[in-house]
Amino acid sequence: MKQVQITVPYEKTEAVFDFVIDSLGINNITKMNTDNAHLLQFRITDDQVNEAIEKLKSRGVGVEYGFIDILELKATLPRETEEVSETKIQRDATLAVEEIYENVQKQASLSFDFIAFTILAAAMAGFGLIQNNVTVIVASMLLSPLMGPMLGVALGYVVRDRALFVKGTRNELISLALSFGVGIVIALMLYIAGASTFVSGIEQNILNGDVTEITRRAGFNGWDVGIAIISGPAVAVSVTKGDMSSLVGVAISAALMPPAVNAALMIILGGLHANITVIGIGIGSLELLAMNIVLIDLAAIVMFRIKKLTPLANRSATWTAVTQFTKTRSESLYHKPKPKPTPTEARFTPAPITEGKTVSAELKDEETEEEDNG
Repeated sequence: MKQVQITVPYEKTEAVFDFVIDSLGINNITKMNTDNAHLLQFRITDDQVNEAIEKLKSRGVGVEYGFIDILELKATLPRETEEVSETKIQRDATLAVEEIYENVQKQASLSFDFIAFTILAAAMAGFGLIQNNVTVIVASMLLSPLMGPMLGVALGYVVRDRALFVKGTRNELISLALSFGVGIVIALMLYIAGASTFVSGIEQNILNGDVTEITRRAGFNGWDVGIAIISGPAVAVSVTKGDMSSLVGVAISAALMPPAVNAALMIILGGLHANITVIGIGIGSLELLAMNIVLIDLAAIVMFRIKKLTPLANRSATWTAVTQFTKTRSESLYHKPKPKPTPTEARFTPAPITEGKTVSAELKDEETEEEDNG
């Protein structure tokens, strides 16, 4: 359940109020009067939010004038009776496009925490690969923040927001570069510690056909393609329903973090020991990484389309107008205040002249007559 709050200027209130009742079918509207605008509030179910916001924007609310605020309600009393299961399955996004945009933008942002989690996850993945420890590798997936930039790329493309698309791509490349850097550092540490036996063991595993966590990522097959195709839609559905938990990001991290670290680790170790087989494992990991990135983004874009997250330019206003709205005149949001009346200056008005005499002269003559009679 969500609460929608609309701030509208006085002259637009009646039109917006009638539109909410007639077109949206909302009856529980509360109207509040403030000093410079009207506030309209009403509750709405989650599956109706996206359609309601788009209809309001199509009438200019939140684009040309006014503001729309969407508030999360944890509970409301009295509880509404649950409807019988609908014959039509609702596939629209649970959240409004603006809510999804804000969530993805935060997850795709570059921060100290993002960099720290990337480095820690890469280091844990590297040690898990060396020890052939699945548990440690899974733990690195839980730490990895790679889901945010991947979603930023997919959502930015769908809604045609170039800033979000570039931001997601840039931060994704930064996270991959950090992962490569961690893999290189671990490879140099192994070389200094004497890793000739470790490299020979990897080559022997390849010859014997033994599958380890390192050799498993020496390339991709049909199963890897299927995992990537499933991971993209899964994470897209999670963000459209408001679930941005780290568990959902495991699917992304499993496809990106271990191959990235494994690629740098094997290429550097193979180069230092002049081992073509180990270098080939690293190149195969790069191919697996590239395939996962492309397929996850494409699959996420398809799911966003299925969830009806079409470009906003085709439905109401342009995306820039919604996210970077600036008032072009003082009355674009609030009502135009009436000008205060200017105080008039006091002016002296002379008395009218009666038969060539002023009123003051007549009064003086009357006073003279009274003195004579007295």
